[in-house]
Amino acid sequence: MAKPYPTLPLSVLDELNSLNAALDAYHHLTEAWIEQAFRDGCQGDSACFTAGLEQLFRPVIEGYQDIASQLDQFRKLGTVSVLSIPDEEKP
Repeated sequence: MAKPYPTLPLSVLDELNSLNAALDAYHHLTEAWIEQAFRDGCQGDSACFTAGLEQLFRPVIEGYQDIASQLDQFRKLGTVSVLSIPDEEKP
């Protein structure tokens, strides 16, 4: 069975691309910090570290929530269609 794909305005897709890049950067940053903590031991206040991670991550989550809100608005306006790609035509 074909899987439905929503079509969205390019402005939404551009924002999604930026958020995905920010999420990837956040992932690499936290991975490096965790590796350093295991290698060199934890330095500083862990509560401050956790709060800092939350402050870095919050804009990314809010961005995804904003996109979800925009998508709901586009659906209500009837500007989002759903396309299907048959399984035999998938790459």
